[in-house]
Amino acid sequence: MIGAGKRYHFVGIAGAGMSGLATVMLAGGSSVSGSDLRENAQTQYLQRAGAAIHIGHDPRIVNETVDEVIFSSAIGEENVEIEAARRLNLPVIHRLHALADVIDGYMSIGIAGTHGKTTTTAMTATILRNTGRDPSYLVGAHCPGLGGNSHLGSGEVFVTEVDESDGLFLAIHPTIGVLNNIGRDHLGTYHTLQGIKESFKRYILQAESAVLAIDDVNVRALASELPSALKVGVHSDADLRAVNISHYHFHTTFDLRYHGEDVAHVFLPAPGDHNVRNALCAIGAASLAGVPLADAAGAIADFQLPKRRFQLLEENGVTVVDDYAHLPEEIEVTLQAIRSGWTNRRIVAVFQPHRYTRTQAIGSEFGEAFRLADTVVVTPIYPAYERPIPGVTSQRIVDSINRSTGNDPLLIHDKDEVLSFLKSYIEPGDFIISFGAGDIWTVTTSLSRFLEEGTFCAA
Repeated sequence: MIGAGKRYHFVGIAGAGMSGLATVMLAGGSSVSGSDLRENAQTQYLQRAGAAIHIGHDPRIVNETVDEVIFSSAIGEENVEIEAARRLNLPVIHRLHALADVIDGYMSIGIAGTHGKTTTTAMTATILRNTGRDPSYLVGAHCPGLGGNSHLGSGEVFVTEVDESDGLFLAIHPTIGVLNNIGRDHLGTYHTLQGIKESFKRYILQAESAVLAIDDVNVRALASELPSALKVGVHSDADLRAVNISHYHFHTTFDLRYHGEDVAHVFLPAPGDHNVRNALCAIGAASLAGVPLADAAGAIADFQLPKRRFQLLEENGVTVVDDYAHLPEEIEVTLQAIRSGWTNRRIVAVFQPHRYTRTQAIGSEFGEAFRLADTVVVTPIYPAYERPIPGVTSQRIVDSINRSTGNDPLLIHDKDEVLSFLKSYIEPGDFIISFGAGDIWTVTTSLSRFLEEGTFCAA
């Protein structure tokens, strides 16, 4: 539980996970300070809420008045504040271990998986809020429908996104464990797909009950070892199923069935079959937390996607959307959602690869993901916190797309040049979407302003 009256110092407080945890601790009566290299909306919010925020890292701001120092995986052991804390023999705790302490004593819902966990966490929190539970929650992105990415509620349920990237998520022992899917990512941590599978299996086995999305073949294999788990999906073996799915633009409808019995007709304000699966996980988790299935199905009707999850930027003769997807499976299902919900549209995809290690490990697997796009623009790799790896460039992804689709993607080395290309290339009716976990959103945001100003005239 939260240590009311204690002082926590967050190293790297501007990140989504860190800022959300800091917000919850502030609301619980703790004193919070934190540092980061740059200011953002989250640090400004925390400062208004009473946190002491420092821009830049300085060992002098860590002293004996601090009870615990919390850091994220983006912070190295050589950080001057971490070194200062160790000299003072202060407890230095990773964010996920601190999160495990915070959710202790709650009925916790921990949502994990390679893709979709942010959206599923937001959906689950929305359902619980709309059914009067006032849940606490931590989501890995700003959620317009929830008023932020975190909240300390008065209810007994705590919903949290659980990030597997560094392997430390096994510190979380949720009451209800949710697993959306299992894919190849973070190979620097796990090395092999089998290593990833084993870690997710251990995570789910630590939960008192589980929700498994069995449309994913790897999760379905795990479900065979957990007969008590609630199986969800469109697959015929699912306990909780979506049938009669219909897509139109940003909305989806489906009928919800539980063990073959019709439960409700669901209106979901999100596109694509992947969001149907996310919704099934959220409805299933809420039901295990005590919400009747029909109530949970109805409570999702006013859900709003988190920021950068198929975020509409402009609709002015041309549709412009930004999306956080940065793995092949994520890109593929998002393009499928566009093809399902928007007919006869030319799709122009702009992709910014994320991290050198990821491009090195799976860069050759991106080709098929873009088969539904008419035009693909690829930019240089967004490094995050990584240093370049000799020989690893975006050309790997360009070559993969060319081999798999026969298309000739454009490699444009500067974001300003990408924007200039789009301005001259787009036509009325086009669907423009940016993909990436870095800063590619700045291109489509600028394009949307260009369209909003009326410089482009749709016929």
